[in-house]
Amino acid sequence: MERLSNLDVCMPVQAKTGVVLMQFLIALVMLTTVQGLVDMEEFISDLDLPVPTVHVQGVVGKKASLPCDTQPLSSDDQVAMVLWFKESDGEPLYSYDVRGRALTQPKLWSSPSGFGSRAYFRAAAIPATLLLDNVFTTDAGVYRCRVDFKNSPTRNLRLNFTVITPPNRPVIIDAKTRDQTRLLEPYDEGDTLELICEVHGGDPRPRLTWYLENTVIDDSCEQQTDSVTVNTLTFPSIGRQHLNARLICQASNTNLAPPQTKLLILEINLRPLTVQILNKSRQLSADRSYEVECKTTGSRPEAQMTWWKGSRPLRRNSKTFSDINSTVSVLNFIPETEDHEKNLICRAENPRLSNAVIEDIWKLNVHYVPIVTLKMGSTLNPDHIKEGEDVYFECNIKANPKVTRLTWYKGTKEIQQISSSGIIISDQTLVLQGVNRSSSGDYSCLAYNSEGSATSNTVTLQVRYAPICKQSNEGDVYGALKHETIELPCRVDSSPTPTAYSWILSNSAGQTELETSLYSNYNYSSTLRYTPKSSIDYGTISCYAVNAAGRQEVPCIYKIVIADRPSPLQNCSIVNQSSNSLAVECFEGFDGGLPQTFYMEVLELPSLVVRTNISSNYTSSFEVLGIDSRLSYVVNLYASNAKGRSEVVTLYTIALRPPDKYTGTSNTISISPMLLALLTTAAFLCAAVCGVIAALYKRHVARHHKHPPSTNALYSEDSLDSFPRRDKDDVTYSASPKVDYSSQYELKVENGDFEETDPDIIPFHYDKKPMDEYIKSTFEDNDPTRIYNEQSLSCTNACLVNRGVTARSADIAAARLRPEIVTSSRRVKESCI
Repeated sequence: MERLSNLDVCMPVQAKTGVVLMQFLIALVMLTTVQGLVDMEEFISDLDLPVPTVHVQGVVGKKASLPCDTQPLSSDDQVAMVLWFKESDGEPLYSYDVRGRALTQPKLWSSPSGFGSRAYFRAAAIPATLLLDNVFTTDAGVYRCRVDFKNSPTRNLRLNFTVITPPNRPVIIDAKTRDQTRLLEPYDEGDTLELICEVHGGDPRPRLTWYLENTVIDDSCEQQTDSVTVNTLTFPSIGRQHLNARLICQASNTNLAPPQTKLLILEINLRPLTVQILNKSRQLSADRSYEVECKTTGSRPEAQMTWWKGSRPLRRNSKTFSDINSTVSVLNFIPETEDHEKNLICRAENPRLSNAVIEDIWKLNVHYVPIVTLKMGSTLNPDHIKEGEDVYFECNIKANPKVTRLTWYKGTKEIQQISSSGIIISDQTLVLQGVNRSSSGDYSCLAYNSEGSATSNTVTLQVRYAPICKQSNEGDVYGALKHETIELPCRVDSSPTPTAYSWILSNSAGQTELETSLYSNYNYSSTLRYTPKSSIDYGTISCYAVNAAGRQEVPCIYKIVIADRPSPLQNCSIVNQSSNSLAVECFEGFDGGLPQTFYMEVLELPSLVVRTNISSNYTSSFEVLGIDSRLSYVVNLYASNAKGRSEVVTLYTIALRPPDKYTGTSNTISISPMLLALLTTAAFLCAAVCGVIAALYKRHVARHHKHPPSTNALYSEDSLDSFPRRDKDDVTYSASPKVDYSSQYELKVENGDFEETDPDIIPFHYDKKPMDEYIKSTFEDNDPTRIYNEQSLSCTNACLVNRGVTARSADIAAARLRPEIVTSSRRVKESCI
């Protein structure tokens, strides 16, 4: 093919004809493949045959249609393939192939680098059309549509596709100010409009046309640089007939897309024509409300209506209502004494127009209540009144008719004359002798006549006094560790605001004024950040404030003590016990100088299982829900701070009735619950004593068989070794108090051997095994619950020894009853001896 294309164009015509025929034969062979089609396209282009050209236009972003004549020359022929090319590219952009296919099932292909999914060939249309969606500016160019028939020769059609870029939306600006915001303001009646319409972009350049409603008033335009087209409109002497008229600037460069327009509605300021006060009355009473209406017409936009009393405008209490032709203003008018024989004026105007003001006048006849003004005595300086000075107020009154009564008020409380207290009322004067800080406040006077009453303005009396402390003079106690920083707030009351503060430390070493860098001041408070570093830094700290009235006489006092763990809770008692709830009340003790938290533990008896654990920042009351009233409980109460826990206060609850497991079938004999409880308790005690005696006897026999006799009848080495030892990995209830033995009753364990220092102290051991197994191993066939009844629960482990319980059984009982039992805020020793 390349050789054929390079043949000499100057050879004879016959030779050229033979070459052309040979090229067509080769082209027919190459039609069997797509690559052959491409080569055939190159071959046809080499023939330099004339191809008809069609001009087609499209708009950016719109749809476009590229026609291609696919009608065969004969009726028995049909299309085999349609190919689209762009002149600058050698590869096809789009193909429509029905070779070996039905016409309704063509094979379509679109180049991803060309039209992609935007193109679709509609073969059934006449002429056939390649539809293109969302036209790009890059789509412009010369395209060639090649149609291959089954029998007829190939047909080529050139399309010059022009892509039109529509212009942007026109912009209207004022010709004088070149500002768009000026168009938002109305024009004055009689003005000459000078407007500029400009548009950017557009290929080809757009036309700009001005319309007034549907009439063209200016179609001249000017092409400027930077793709800007301008049309300047001059419209002289606008009037009422142009109100709300539409001025339209239209930009267009093609019929394929709607033109871009900008609309301007003419808003014109028109002068008001009429104004009238509608409901004039002969007489008004001062301080009474009246609605006065005034109506105006002819103004556009709506007239600005104002009310005037004489030369003073009334800017409040008026509402304006407008319709198409008129504007009505309603004044809620309350006449005053000064309004008598004054003019009430309703004025309508358009402020954008000169000499566009009209008004209606009403001369008032007013009966009025007193006009009252209050002021402090002219010889007094309100900013320098101190305690002990005399103060007087003057109430000035203007009234028609005359005043019949005058009263004085401090705030909302009426002031009565009390000469002995230094309160004197004379005519229109109030005298306060020897004022103090309680005299400070807002004062006013009230005058009456037949028309009503009126209150004066308020005058504030501010009596100066030296600062006083807002907290208790006994002093607050703060606990602090060494090198711990605490904040002490000093709050005072004074008039005026304090100007300075001073902090002084007093202790056995004397008095020391603290450095100013340790505290910060703000208005009526000062905050000291204090850090005791040694024992001499503890003591009493005083805070003094100073203002213009003097220095604080009694300071704010703070006692700094060494922080400790809190004291036990005080006066704890069960205030309510119902079928499902339990309420306890306590009073907090000393907090140790640190913030403390309060805890309550509720443990079920006899198992000592924790049922509830409550913490609170307040000790007024604890309440527990979900309590079974048929069971007895131990209630432990204590406080805790950063230094540790307080001693535990223990309370006990008694079951309201015996547990269900002890109840049987009812009988005809009526026994009170208290008597039944006493009988049950006696039975349990007897069983417990028997079990203890049996256990003691067994231990005694075992000791005589295995070891030499001991000096203590209750203890032996073998009995101690037989105690269950607590594994170090055992976890007990974390909130339970630790065992706190006194030094004289201390048990020591060294190297696994138990050292007995006092035979009366029963050691406590815990084990992961259930407690019932220990009891069972000690009392054998005896019921382990019989040693726990509502009477024996109040006894400690040592008391159980006095009742004859062995060391092993007492160890178990003590483990269940808690190692530390406190009643009435006092610790009970571990031994009852």
